[in-house]
Amino acid sequence: MKAGAQAAALCTYSILFLLTLESTSKASDREMAATIEVDPQIVTGRVSPYFFGQFIEHEHNTIQGGLWAELLHDRKFEQGDDDGDGVSNGWVPEERIQDRYWEIQYGAGVNARYFIDHQDYYGGGASQAIELHGPGSHHASVYQIGLQLAKDRRYVFYVFLKRRGTGKAYIELDKLHGPVYGHRQIDEMSDRWQKYTAEFTAPEDTDKARIRIAVEGEGTFWIDSASLMPADNWHGMRRDVIDAMRPMHIPLMRYPGGCFADYYHWRNGIGDRDKRPEVYSPAWKEWDPNDFGIDEFMELARELRFEPHITANYVSGTPAEAASWVEYVNGAPESPMGRVRVANGHSQPYEIKYWAAGNEAPSLCSSEYTGDTQLSVYVKRYGEYKAAMRSVDSSIHLMASSVGDLKWIHNLLDAMPVDVLAISIYTGEWSLHPDDTRICNLEHYYRKVVAEPLEVNRKIEENIRSIGDRFPQSSRFFAISEINSWWLSERVDPDYRMANALYFSGVFNVLLRRADQIFTAEASTTLNVQGLIEINPVAIKLTPPYFAYVLFAGHIGNRVVSCRTHSPSVAFDPELPALDAVATISGDRKTLFLAVINRNESDAISSSIDLKTQTLKLGQTLRAFELDGKDRDSANPYGSVENVNIRERKIVVDRPPLKYRFPPHSVTVLQFNAAD
Repeated sequence: MKAGAQAAALCTYSILFLLTLESTSKASDREMAATIEVDPQIVTGRVSPYFFGQFIEHEHNTIQGGLWAELLHDRKFEQGDDDGDGVSNGWVPEERIQDRYWEIQYGAGVNARYFIDHQDYYGGGASQAIELHGPGSHHASVYQIGLQLAKDRRYVFYVFLKRRGTGKAYIELDKLHGPVYGHRQIDEMSDRWQKYTAEFTAPEDTDKARIRIAVEGEGTFWIDSASLMPADNWHGMRRDVIDAMRPMHIPLMRYPGGCFADYYHWRNGIGDRDKRPEVYSPAWKEWDPNDFGIDEFMELARELRFEPHITANYVSGTPAEAASWVEYVNGAPESPMGRVRVANGHSQPYEIKYWAAGNEAPSLCSSEYTGDTQLSVYVKRYGEYKAAMRSVDSSIHLMASSVGDLKWIHNLLDAMPVDVLAISIYTGEWSLHPDDTRICNLEHYYRKVVAEPLEVNRKIEENIRSIGDRFPQSSRFFAISEINSWWLSERVDPDYRMANALYFSGVFNVLLRRADQIFTAEASTTLNVQGLIEINPVAIKLTPPYFAYVLFAGHIGNRVVSCRTHSPSVAFDPELPALDAVATISGDRKTLFLAVINRNESDAISSSIDLKTQTLKLGQTLRAFELDGKDRDSANPYGSVENVNIRERKIVVDRPPLKYRFPPHSVTVLQFNAAD
């Protein structure tokens, strides 16, 4: 299947949950029995509209190399010249491509000199310069290599060029040791920066494509702000990624990070993208081209209809910087920063309501906080942030942040009032495998991961106990701004498997039982880096936990009702119930949802379901949405959702009580009409 058609089919599946199926669940070697008791009349909690939140860390290929469609690295030639060949790090000179690298000495060749020019550039703070010298006309070029392209996909390229002297240029897309895919000749050049464009169609799938920018003549030529994207990009973003996010019904998304947020200066990410500076971020030791900023994020928010949750820079920022950000996004068009927003093409305020002052205080990421992790310093600075930001817009909600340190949380609430506290909850054994690239023992992995929601529950209980009588009973106090089962290092993306779908489903059940205390639970992360959606330059992968989010977000009520489960334990852990169930009901009380997880590796569970005050009629048809894989360790590859997906079944009530057979390693939501 062609890459473009493959992506389209993938998104179609994710939106439609496949076709309705009448097939029965697969057989297992053994079958257990359990009972579930639900009373729709007893409401135990109300679900926040922002419950199923998401989180994107700006770095680690989440934006660049993920959501953002740009294929070039170091496109503004600002990432330095570490090897001393006169060419910016993301590019190579012609001499290296032609194995004449020995001709380059400190950027100077036989008839060409390459150098990074920090005085004459189009945007950012540098350009790539090539000086051609000697009698007659000479040529030189720079390449970016190792690009991945999809067959028959159309790509758009542009670059800004200028010259001093005489000559011409050309742009070429080709393949290492292969054919030229496309060529654009540029005969007319100027001593002023001009933009030149070209379009190419890839005739084959390859990960060895190259873009070449060549100059010929005599004098000095400058190159800056090059770009290569699929032609079908949406405002610079990947259409297939956006389409895959739609079925998640994302209510709230956090940006621009975690640790990255505390080194992010928002002004670098506004205005003409080709003139924004590339910036080296110390958070993850990566370059950020700043092509994606707050305006692009808000385009995504409006397209997917989610509320933004913004984390302001606390480590390297100031209250004044945070306040100016609030004014830029929320200020009236005639306000100072509102005028800047209008000049950038966005006349109406964004009305962003939810903000946080810093990430995970105190934590390793905040080791450079003023006063490090001293509580009194955070309390003082938080007050300054709150005063400055709310002086611009008094309607915003500002969260305090914390992570892990229970005594710190206890003392924080003693020192100042907190409406919502942002915390991170991670489980897993990732710290034991800092260099691993895959999970070696899948049996151990499954058995540990499916039990980790119990650890999530324990951590929440510890937080509540540490707060004690300071806990605000009338509000949803916890914004769990990062949550995941983390087994490998930050830069490794393992295949998410069925265990991870059961993990997130189990976390949802844990948090739904505390619905009155939870404002949001934001998966870390949505895209790449242990992401629910994995992305490479030509395709996407919809992981098992992605479908857990789709399942719950699409089939959940806004009230939690009484639900009791009597279940045997799993064979591998006598303390872990095999069946875990939570029931919710819609606001109009017409639809009841029963979410059930079977943690068993190979045993189905036949459960009797007693709905107490709800009466089921003989012949009544119920809907069952079943998330399962072909086996315990199933994972989806890029471009396919056949291994793990949600399948709908029709269930006809033949006699009371209702019985349902839950397959092993599965998540099921039963949906039926509730009593008026």
